[in-house]
Amino acid sequence: MRRHSIMLMKKFLFLDLDDTVFQTRRKCDSLEHATPAAFSLSGEPSSYYLPKQKILLKLLQDHWQIIPTTARTKAAYKRVELGVPCESGAILNHGATILLPNGQEDKQWRATIETQLLKLQPLFSQLKQAIEQYAEQHDLNLLVRIIDEAELEYYVEVRHHDKKYKVLQDLLTNCIRPLLANSLDCQAYLNSNLLSILPNIVNKSHAVNYQLEKLKQQYGEIMTMGMGDSQSDAPFIALCDYAMIPQGTQLHQQLMTQ
Repeated sequence: MRRHSIMLMKKFLFLDLDDTVFQTRRKCDSLEHATPAAFSLSGEPSSYYLPKQKILLKLLQDHWQIIPTTARTKAAYKRVELGVPCESGAILNHGATILLPNGQEDKQWRATIETQLLKLQPLFSQLKQAIEQYAEQHDLNLLVRIIDEAELEYYVEVRHHDKKYKVLQDLLTNCIRPLLANSLDCQAYLNSNLLSILPNIVNKSHAVNYQLEKLKQQYGEIMTMGMGDSQSDAPFIALCDYAMIPQGTQLHQQLMTQ
């Protein structure tokens, strides 16, 4: 009886997407056996699966219910062809948005974070303006955006048009960290050509914890695994029973050097 109950235990995988199960063309050694994974606004392929990644996804879907846990907005998530069922919803916008199994936004979660985010809207504008001024002073080719959706701003994102990591690293050290030194509201994360300034309320770990409580209420004891590539993924992965980290990624390299 005990063995039977274990076999029936629900298993959930909280899965980061970009640079975990697919990546941009720039990060693929070859596209010879790659297949499109996500698409741009114009409909052109923007990210690709490598053969091992496609095989892994198939193996995972056979045993786990997959919950995408991604920084992508709802619009960007719709342009992903994951190729596996996601019947337990999704976590988007670094955890700011939770989608229910029917694809609708979880209004209870929205209400939980909305009040706190509204208080931070002026801070986002100040950060964006300060970064743009720094970029102009140092002749930096940056794209600075406040990521927003459904009439709510979530966080600030910075990319370098020429994809120069060192430029973003210097920006983080010389501009952003001093700006955040006296603030307990935000954290900055740099991974490849993406620098994100996230308010503490916007974190995948908060959304995963919320989902875990709901799943446990629904199913009782469950088994969980987290999979991601970046330093910002570590907190949500730590909430899960098991972890899976792709080789060569930021998080893998960090663990290997400790």
